[in-house]
Amino acid sequence: MRKQNKNSRLIIIPMFVIFGMLILFHCLVIIGWISPEFVWGGKIQSGQDLIHMELASISMLLLFAMIVMAKVNIIDMDWIKPLAQLGLWMMAIYFIINTLTNVMGETNLERFFFAPVSIALAFLTVRLALMPTIRTISEEQSETAE
Repeated sequence: MRKQNKNSRLIIIPMFVIFGMLILFHCLVIIGWISPEFVWGGKIQSGQDLIHMELASISMLLLFAMIVMAKVNIIDMDWIKPLAQLGLWMMAIYFIINTLTNVMGETNLERFFFAPVSIALAFLTVRLALMPTIRTISEEQSETAE
């Protein structure tokens, strides 16, 4: 059983919603429902390159979701907790750099949609990284037994 506090839910729920929406967006680019000119600065010409880049984006978003799940003990493995903390700080740096590149982007979608999304994810990630790791009830019980 997991012990989660209200503050962590206020952070992780918006993160998972944004991750899910971004994954859906990248899937729509792959299947052609969204024009490739709206991603990667519109610079990818080859369909094969576009698919590789979009799959890389989806993979990164799934990795980010796993890091968040490890931080809040949805994934409960002791060895991964220190890596999750490091991963959150790396995510924050990534989202800050991503915000800057989106602000300088060539399309309005990058500047006015994805830049605010990136800064929101950076803020949520830093906030989550600053929180103590949520411990499982079994961890707390084992500490009190000692």
